[in-house]
Amino acid sequence: MASICGTSLFGQSSQYIKPGNGEFVAIEGSGVVDRLPISDLRMPYKQLLRGRIILKACQVNYLLNHLGLGDNATFLAIKATYDPKSVVADNNYISYSYYNNPVQNLTFSQMLVLTGNSAHRIPQLYLTNPNCNYNVFLDVMVGIIDENYSFFNDDLNQNATSFTGLEYTDIKSFVVGESVVVYDKGSPKRALIYFGLPYINSINLNSTFLIIDDESFGTVFLNFIDEFNAKQAYSLMNYVLENPNIDIDTISPLLDDIPPVVYWNSTAGATGSYIVNYLGLTSSFGFNTENDGLTFSTSISLSNWGTSSILYKDKLRDLVIDYIDDIRDGEIGLMDSEMIITGTAGVVNSISTTGTYSLTFNVGDLAQNNLNGVVMNLNIII
Repeated sequence: MASICGTSLFGQSSQYIKPGNGEFVAIEGSGVVDRLPISDLRMPYKQLLRGRIILKACQVNYLLNHLGLGDNATFLAIKATYDPKSVVADNNYISYSYYNNPVQNLTFSQMLVLTGNSAHRIPQLYLTNPNCNYNVFLDVMVGIIDENYSFFNDDLNQNATSFTGLEYTDIKSFVVGESVVVYDKGSPKRALIYFGLPYINSINLNSTFLIIDDESFGTVFLNFIDEFNAKQAYSLMNYVLENPNIDIDTISPLLDDIPPVVYWNSTAGATGSYIVNYLGLTSSFGFNTENDGLTFSTSISLSNWGTSSILYKDKLRDLVIDYIDDIRDGEIGLMDSEMIITGTAGVVNSISTTGTYSLTFNVGDLAQNNLNGVVMNLNIII
């Protein structure tokens, strides 16, 4: 939708839609081209609240707790009014998400209307004003079909299943070997939630969110200030799950910004040719990508190491790679799909003829520190 202008939903032009006389009316020029009657709709209520909210410029994740009525709303209408100086129509919109699914970003421009019933009520919303120059005024009407209400306390924009504005340094050990705690930014710090390590079923990373499936709390959303902090938190939480007796305060460095390291075999196979680094040198102990560059080469016999004179990716991996190690995540596996073999005929899935090929791959850790540009040049001989 474009920006609001008068009572029209689509601005002052020769074609627009507007409400009037119990219907939505589509206008073209001076004539009416269509009507959508709404006068027959009835949304019953026992409680009704009206309010006006100012979404400040660049406001992020303002919790609309339905004007204090919590998760009981069965009718919600929001009308947005934009600053007259905000003349770029594409900038005049509101981003919102449901508090129980904050990773799903939705938008509206002039108006949002949601309805529910006693069995399917309207979850509370997080509202964001993406325009960093102008405020937006929101007129809100909330109705409830019955007498239920539950006031919602949003201390520092947090709730029981979704926590926002976090940094990875907010995660600390609570009882080493048993639990971790997530703190807020207050002074003194306030514990937002405690996770018992044995009760965490899974952790998923989605943009700026960590989505934790916990046996005690169900699904918990941790929203970080940016993707960097979310990735670091993802790495940290997985490390603690793998090493529960580690106190987070003793991890040094806490920041995980080092990519994995590939350790090569000294030769391609037990009796194969030496693996050579970019300087043309060999090593009886094997090279690695941390100290010896990213470009290497070796020769491999197709008849000695191939299966029916075919070299598949898994065999190439075993011939040239000793192991891949990460300072935080430990040993990392390399899947066939992550390996690219390129020859004179282009990309191939296996090698069945002699010639010159290159094996490339990108490998990353949980914090998404990627080791890019690694090349193993292969001289395939009979």
